[in-house]
Amino acid sequence: MFQKTKPFRAFFWVALVVIGFFVFFPLLWMINTALKPTAETFSSYFFTGPLTLDNIIHIVTDAKIMGYLKNSLIVSFGSSLMATVVCAFAGYSFSKFRYRGRKFVMGLFMMSQAFPQAILLLSIYTLMNKLGLLGSYWALLISYVVFTLPVGTWTLKSYFDNIPDSLIESAKIDGAGHWRIMTKIVFPMAVPGMISIAIYGFVWSWNDLLYSMTLVTDSARRTLASGLVMTFLGEASTNWGYMMAASIVSAIPVTIIFVFLQRYFIQGLTAGAVKG
Repeated sequence: MFQKTKPFRAFFWVALVVIGFFVFFPLLWMINTALKPTAETFSSYFFTGPLTLDNIIHIVTDAKIMGYLKNSLIVSFGSSLMATVVCAFAGYSFSKFRYRGRKFVMGLFMMSQAFPQAILLLSIYTLMNKLGLLGSYWALLISYVVFTLPVGTWTLKSYFDNIPDSLIESAKIDGAGHWRIMTKIVFPMAVPGMISIAIYGFVWSWNDLLYSMTLVTDSARRTLASGLVMTFLGEASTNWGYMMAASIVSAIPVTIIFVFLQRYFIQGLTAGAVKG
């Protein structure tokens, strides 16, 4: 067995500190900037000078920013729910049914991941324009489902592969149809996997900037990421204090979701990877 020698332990802790620095220092710098008075934004002190909550108070009391936050919650929860449902049915189909073209379609799902988002945006923009959905929430919802679908489908397929076929056959013998088997037996057993896909879809749509700025141009319908860019970033000046405060506020929903659902997220990602 591999011995954890003193040089190994020293290397481990040094590597841990270095990685932790690169992970947490930008976050601490963001918090430090958000708590500085506007006049001290570019001061070099780090939590040692005057601190204030004025920037954060301004953000949470700004009706426009809260409107962006509401729009992001609607789009993110909506796309997350839609993607989870679609991925569940697609993953179950690939896992438990055998039909012509099944492997080809599965390959197409994964091939779609090879294309950069910017290239796919060209076709999605044209499609949404022809469907009359450009500028609406539906344009974002459909786009986010498209990007969650490949990863979500393959993850849930692996999860469903671990559910014994004998369980499904027993349900069929008892007279249960495919719909009842899926909704009453299989899907409840795959809840951790479905939660992990829901979280993945939520975070993906919550952090998106490219599609939200391109497909929705109405300021009243902008999501938080694009709204913050259009509000606080300008050619002449940028209010970094407000920007950092808004970034902290925008991170709260994702943080809450991970705090309460991280157990299901980890279980959902690892369970599907174990055969047996």
